[in-house]
Amino acid sequence: MTLDAYLTEWEHDAAFELTALDTAARQTPLLHAKWWRYYSQERLRLKKVDSDYKLLYRQKWEYFLGKMDDTEREQLGWPPQPLKILSQNVAIYLDGDCDLQALVKKRVYVEELLRFLEDVIKQIHNRNYQIKTALDYLRFAQGEL
Repeated sequence: MTLDAYLTEWEHDAAFELTALDTAARQTPLLHAKWWRYYSQERLRLKKVDSDYKLLYRQKWEYFLGKMDDTEREQLGWPPQPLKILSQNVAIYLDGDCDLQALVKKRVYVEELLRFLEDVIKQIHNRNYQIKTALDYLRFAQGEL
């Protein structure tokens, strides 16, 4: 899912009616399970991005140094390496590689999703306290305190 989709869904899930606080309290474990599943899926996605990055990094490192096997290079659809890059300079080319940068951007995005999902789960942990506060307010507003 995208960040916008998560935000929209959380806006819906975060709200609870003051007239149905008992229902909101019963829904807390279900919300926790739902959002924890999302969190777990995104953590797995982050691990896959990291794995893909490490594989591509090694391939690009071999490619830039001219150490890549021609059959592997052809399978990847990369042209022969025309440059003679010194090993101490290969980091410059790796840092500027578009394919590697795309995976870095993807990793940053997934990390942002994880931060958001962690905050959602914290809010769900505090939900019963919020419901209790709403009940206390309703009692106060009706003059029962």
